[in-house]
Amino acid sequence: MALKHQSYNFYEYGSAARKREYEYVEETKKEEKNTKLYNKVSAKKRTSTIFTILCVFSMTMIIVYRFGVINEKNLYVQELKDNIVTTESAIATAKINVEQNTDLNKIETYAKQQLGMQKPDKNQIIYIDSSDTNTSVKLQENKSFFSNLIDNIKNGINKYFN
Repeated sequence: MALKHQSYNFYEYGSAARKREYEYVEETKKEEKNTKLYNKVSAKKRTSTIFTILCVFSMTMIIVYRFGVINEKNLYVQELKDNIVTTESAIATAKINVEQNTDLNKIETYAKQQLGMQKPDKNQIIYIDSSDTNTSVKLQENKSFFSNLIDNIKNGINKYFN
């Protein structure tokens, strides 16, 4: 760009328009348009980045929470298994103590000396034959009026023909 005079520094040779201002205004509009476009794109990028970070963070927190719950349940199960083992060993110990303390001779001497018991005589023993007494009791079922009526008719017919 060549300048004619210092007072005409806004003009170029052969032109009456201010070329510099025009270019400056045009460049500013382009820069503003680019800046707005850049701001829109960068705002979208920022929003999507923040959303992605929040999603990843929430998923991570969910995974950590589930891991904690599973770990807590596993510890509870392990405690229950330990309690089962302890209880089973206590039962086995109690069974051994019962077997050791159930000596029939000791029981008989305790009954004779402490309780004053004695063995029964021959005349005190009563034998019951359980093979002859095979009776069963049938409970009366709750039946409706019509089923009772039908049963009574059947019984009457059976009695008449028998």
